[in-house]
Amino acid sequence: MSAVDWLDMFPGVVCDEPLARHSQFGVGGPARWFTTTREVVVLAELLRRCTESGIAVTVIGAGSNTLISDDGIDGLVVRHNDRGLRVTDDHTVELGAGCMMPRVALDCASRGLAGIEFGIGVPGTCGASVYGNAGAFGTEMADVVIDCTSLDPGGTPVTLSAEACDFGYRHSRFKDDLRANVIVSARLGLHPDDPQKVRERTDSIQAERKASQPYGIRSLGSVFKNPPADKAGRLIEAAGLKGLRSGGAQISPKHANFIVNVDHASSADVLHLVQVAHDTVRDRFGVELEQEIIVLGRAPSGDRRG
Repeated sequence: MSAVDWLDMFPGVVCDEPLARHSQFGVGGPARWFTTTREVVVLAELLRRCTESGIAVTVIGAGSNTLISDDGIDGLVVRHNDRGLRVTDDHTVELGAGCMMPRVALDCASRGLAGIEFGIGVPGTCGASVYGNAGAFGTEMADVVIDCTSLDPGGTPVTLSAEACDFGYRHSRFKDDLRANVIVSARLGLHPDDPQKVRERTDSIQAERKASQPYGIRSLGSVFKNPPADKAGRLIEAAGLKGLRSGGAQISPKHANFIVNVDHASSADVLHLVQVAHDTVRDRFGVELEQEIIVLGRAPSGDRRG
C-alpha cells in the first residue's frame, strides 16, 4: 500500500468530486479527494494522517466568498459541517464551524440574544467568517468573538482569544501564520434583549441587504476590499464597468463590487472581470483595489493558487 492508498478507503471519502455542487457560486472543477466531516475527532485524524502522508488539505465552507478553479483542487478537500449551536447561562453562544451565519442570527434573535444581527447579511459559515473577520453594515466578527478553536496540521486543538486572532479589516491570523490551521468552533459573547426588537433589527439589515446587493442570484459576495475612505463598488461603477459581462459572469448591475453567475459562468470568466475591474480602477483613479474573494485550486498554467 502506498502512502496515500489509505485515503481511498477512508469512510466517506470520494474521488473526483465536482466542487461546483459545494459552492454557492456554482463553479469549480473536481477535488482529487473530497469528504464532509461533522465530528472534530474525524477531522483531526484526517489532518494528522494527511500531514504524515504529504497530502495537501483544503477546507471549504459554503463557498460564498471563494472561487474554485475550473481545473479543480489537488489533495483532499474537506467541508467541516458541524452546525451545533449551544447557549450557556452567561449568554455565550458556542458555534460549530459549519453553522451558517444567517441561521445563527435568526436563532439568536428568537432566543432574545443581541449582537449577532449582522450575521443575517453574512452568507457564509462560522468558520469562514472567523477566518476572514466577516462583517456587514458596520459590525464584524471581531466585535463578538470571545475565542475560537482550530486544529493544527497534526490534528491538535489550539484555542485562541479574540485578541490573539489579530483581527483586522477582513483579516485574521488564519490568513497568515496560522493558515494551515482549520477552525472548528467559536464562542461569541452576546447580550439579552427583547426578541421582537432583535428580530426587527435583523429584518432591517436583511431588507437593506436586499435593497443594495444582488439577491436571489449566485454571487461571490464583495470582490474587493473597500480602500481607505472610499468604496470599491463606487470606483468600479465610476469606471463604467457596472453590468460588464465575460462569458457567463457579470459585474452586478445592482452593486458593482459583486460578480454574479448569470449563465453557467466559469472561474476564468470571473477572473477576467476581476482583472478588468482592478486594472481599470487603477488606471482611471490610481487606486489599487485589494481582492477580497479567495481563489482556490489549480491555475490553468498548472501553478497552484492558495
